[in-house]
Amino acid sequence: MMKKPYFAIVTFVVVLFMFLGVAFAQAFENTSVNWKQFEGESINLLLCNHPMQATFEALIDDFEALTGIDVNVLTLPEQQFFERQTVVLTGKSPEFDIVMSSPMLNWKFIPGGFLEPLNAYLEDPALTDAEFYDIDDFFPMTIEASKVAGKLYAIPYQVEAYTLYYRSDFLDKYGVAEPKTLDELYEAAKKVKAGFDADGITDILPFTCRGIKGAGTANSAYISLVASYGAKDFDEEGNPAMYTPEIVAMSDLWTKLIRDFGPKDWSALDWYDVKDAFIAGRAAMIIDADHWGAELDDPAIAQEIIGKWKAVHVPEGPAGIKSNIWAWSIAMNAASENKKPAWLFMEWASSKPIMLEASLKYNNQTPVRNSVWNNEEIIKRTSEWGQGTCRPLVTKNLEEYAALQWTPNPNTFALSELWQEQLQRIWTQEVSADDAIKEVQNRAMRLMPPKDWLQ
Repeated sequence: MMKKPYFAIVTFVVVLFMFLGVAFAQAFENTSVNWKQFEGESINLLLCNHPMQATFEALIDDFEALTGIDVNVLTLPEQQFFERQTVVLTGKSPEFDIVMSSPMLNWKFIPGGFLEPLNAYLEDPALTDAEFYDIDDFFPMTIEASKVAGKLYAIPYQVEAYTLYYRSDFLDKYGVAEPKTLDELYEAAKKVKAGFDADGITDILPFTCRGIKGAGTANSAYISLVASYGAKDFDEEGNPAMYTPEIVAMSDLWTKLIRDFGPKDWSALDWYDVKDAFIAGRAAMIIDADHWGAELDDPAIAQEIIGKWKAVHVPEGPAGIKSNIWAWSIAMNAASENKKPAWLFMEWASSKPIMLEASLKYNNQTPVRNSVWNNEEIIKRTSEWGQGTCRPLVTKNLEEYAALQWTPNPNTFALSELWQEQLQRIWTQEVSADDAIKEVQNRAMRLMPPKDWLQ
């Protein structure tokens, strides 16, 4: 029999969400946009398997009811998504009207004219209620990261910087201080491993992170470390700049950390493998997206670790604390035959009420709107993450530490993949760190940003 207090809580939550649903729907009735102007038309979305995608799919019925536009969705795992996106956009296929994107992906597709600039849609009063939409409510770095040469090519939806998550119960038990630098992280993993050995624990990794060859891997922890060690992919003149003694030494220590205390199948691990390992209690420390606190503190999926983890910034280097960002966004296919209905979806999905609903009901974290991140209920929820350590960290990333660490370049995707390939070779000890980073520098000569591509 359901206990009365629990029943009361469940009833309250259900009533709250019903009330919010009505409030969110009413918000659109007061705009100057005719949401039914494309009733009966349809649009197709190409999405990557991700919490943002799951949020969209959960809310699509509301959009269809509001607009009368039929929405079809294809969702693919990350690597398959990247491949399909490239085929569709570069082939100028109208198959999908909207694709998930990010700054790195935008750079890849802008030179060929494969993405539609969005400024005209934002400025068209028949399509956008400027006061209601309030583009200035977005965190500035997310909008700027979505622009090239003053043109907006995507609407940011969820931003992630990077953080070090750790099991505070293990570090406390083994007398390990919270690691603040890469050297300290290595020593912390070493001490945790010694503690596990003494206790006969063989099924928990001291450390893990994603390692699969792909843009998302080098884009997360590693390029953040590169920035913290004072380096860049390219210098201000556009020449490769990653081959420095500091980056060679850092790369050697980074891969040694993973080789000595990480997973034996590191080169096959994607982000969800890392997150699942931490949630299941199979890893003591990880570095990845700073919005994971929503899931790591969700009692429905993370019973093993609730109340046992904390978060700290990515390791600080000689240049300070630096974090890269990945801003998952929505972009419009330039070959779309349904651009105006597609824009209505983009406007609706990234509006204040829908982004707030996505965050309140579906844990779409971290939202890119200031009003949503600083909503009273969102503050309350996020302040509980990681025993109170996670929200201040995320806010600090948003306001100070996080930025795009890559030089805008149509070839960044290819560069990040070849860089990760060389890191894998250091990890397997096939080559030295010096030889590997020198090889990245040499091959990057062919991937330099074109001089005139930002014109």
